[in-house]
Amino acid sequence: MPAEITLPVRVRVGDMPESHIGDLTLPVADDGIDLSTLRLELADFYRDVADALDQPIEDEGDDDAAP
Repeated sequence: MPAEITLPVRVRVGDMPESHIGDLTLPVADDGIDLSTLRLELADFYRDVADALDQPIEDEGDDDAAP
């Protein structure tokens, strides 16, 4: 079984505390982690996060909407 490493992904906005938004699991070769694979996987991860942010949450009301 190939070795893997799981990296926690955290974000911080302004002075707010960090938020753990998920984990990224990458294969580890004998010479370490391939940086191009890391970049591609991280970009895919953030695209998935952005897609999730674009989707409205069903229980979220339109409290801020003008009547």
